[in-house]
Amino acid sequence: MDSICIENCEKEDMYDLMEHRLMQMTFWAHKEVLFEKIKQKIEQQEGEKLEKIAELLVEASRNRTKRAQEADAKTEEIKDKLREALDE
Repeated sequence: MDSICIENCEKEDMYDLMEHRLMQMTFWAHKEVLFEKIKQKIEQQEGEKLEKIAELLVEASRNRTKRAQEADAKTEEIKDKLREALDE
């Protein structure tokens, strides 16, 4: 009889755990859907403004990267000239 109790108790624990996880998944899904709805509303109301801001940020990032690459190239050029001068 004890083995039956142990099996039933384990099954109940398993079902409780499954129910808890399914409720957790439901909460996460609800949160994701709500997040998407919020994003859609923001896009509707502020889409043009955000588009301009995104464009400016991408341009600024590209310019920063370009300047960094140019600076790296200039630094390498100076190092090469320094090595040549030291080797003379």
